Amino acid sequence: MPDPREELAALAAALSAHARRSAWRGRRKSPLPPAPQGSPATGPAAGAPPTGFLGTAARTSAGPAEPPRAPTPVTVPPSPAMARGETAAKVPGGSPGGAPAPSLAPAEAPGRRVSRLALEAAEIQARDIRARAQACGDLASLRAAVSNCTACSLCRTRTQTVFMDGTGKVPVMFVGEAPGANEDLQGVPFVGRAGALLTDIITKGMGLAREDVVIANVLKCRPPDNRDPSDVEKILCTPWLDRQIELIGPRVLIPLGGHAAKHLLRSDSNLGGLRGRVHERDGRKVVPTFHPAYLLRSPSEKSECWKDIQLAMGELGISRKPPSGGPSAPSPRA
Repeated sequence: MPDPREELAALAAALSAHARRSAWRGRRKSPLPPAPQGSPATGPAAGAPPTGFLGTAARTSAGPAEPPRAPTPVTVPPSPAMARGETAAKVPGGSPGGAPAPSLAPAEAPGRRVSRLALEAAEIQARDIRARAQACGDLASLRAAVSNCTACSLCRTRTQTVFMDGTGKVPVMFVGEAPGANEDLQGVPFVGRAGALLTDIITKGMGLAREDVVIANVLKCRPPDNRDPSDVEKILCTPWLDRQIELIGPRVLIPLGGHAAKHLLRSDSNLGGLRGRVHERDGRKVVPTFHPAYLLRSPSEKSECWKDIQLAMGELGISRKPPSGGPSAPSPRA
């Protein structure tokens, strides 16, 4: 379980950073010069964070805030899992030598309810991550930025980030939940038993080559013990996925499991209430279905998965007879 002192310190750092930014913006807009440090003032001290933020007046021991500086592009080496043909790229907002910036997100224990304060702090931090993601003009630079991300505690337990697999020659993108142990080691999504079943769905079911589609995850780092992604982790990591989708430009998105479906459809409904029909997000068709890992545990649901895949194939203009018995579950691999 994370050290509560570490969580409080991280949360205070996020609130302090927001307070400094707010104070700087206030000074730029104010026609009056700030009161000298240490001198009496009739009102709140110059540079003090606005009262009422998250219900209280945030306090910080830092001095007057400095103007925000433009991010400096930094060259980082390519990830071991970088797709063939891609090269090292510039990382907007990186630190010298590609060293990761300190994480500000509070650590979370699996299954623990996260406070509203922690979620709001994560939302503030996610705005900065979204700006970094939007500054990436291609997949190579986005991959490099992801590999340098230290926004949450998963950066301390991962072997490497897991960005994507496939070329996108066919305009369909599968989005899973998070990397597992095999993915964390190889840097490629869906390479274990669940990955073998997904490959069967793509090749035997849809009649496509796996390398022609795109496969990614909501999270780019593996949660310890393959636990579910936490709310804070999803808030901080999905800006990378959203930019990834924009750059790839798939016509059809197939979220695999509830975590991916809820994010892509911006919905709190469970998977049962979302699958079985075609949705739309930002002009793209979205067809939710079961995660392959669930199908390995519940093979009787494969026929329902095949119905969803047929809906997606219809949006892609693919007509194909159902495979005999549906995509089969592979034998356990060593």
